[in-house]
Amino acid sequence: MRIRLTSSLSVALLATAAFLVPASPAAAAPSFRTPFPCNQTWSGQTRTTHSPQYAIDFNRTNDHGDPVKASAPGTVDVVANLGDTSYGRYVRINHGNGYTTYYAHLSGFNVSVGQSVGYSTTIGYVGNSGGSSGSHLHYEQRLNGSDIKVRFSGNLALYFGTKNYTRTAGC
Repeated sequence: MRIRLTSSLSVALLATAAFLVPASPAAAAPSFRTPFPCNQTWSGQTRTTHSPQYAIDFNRTNDHGDPVKASAPGTVDVVANLGDTSYGRYVRINHGNGYTTYYAHLSGFNVSVGQSVGYSTTIGYVGNSGGSSGSHLHYEQRLNGSDIKVRFSGNLALYFGTKNYTRTAGC
């Protein structure tokens, strides 16, 4: 009886451990920074009606043509021009482990597919392309294709409303 009880207890403990301990650790997100040059302040707006919902639109006075920086190291995997629809001119960067970033409504590109980029790389320029109603940078972070709430240097962006963001990390 004692052996059966010990054996049953061991099986129960192993089953509980298998349930509580993940099969593999989750990959850490890159340390994203704001997508503009050091010490610049931009107004970032989020709204429940945005598509996708967790995207941020960045603006500042006379921003048309301003440089857009990669928000984390990675490899450019899309440089596209959708014309007068949707994102218009946009760049997507693959950061590994399922993380990507999108930079849309650009006026022009400064990268090509397959190019490795770092935090200081200018990937394009703020514009008014696609389905935009004025110059701004549409920015997204995605995980495995789904939009996620944006974080900069580990801090969650403001949802929902407008907040000023200044790039100071790595400057």
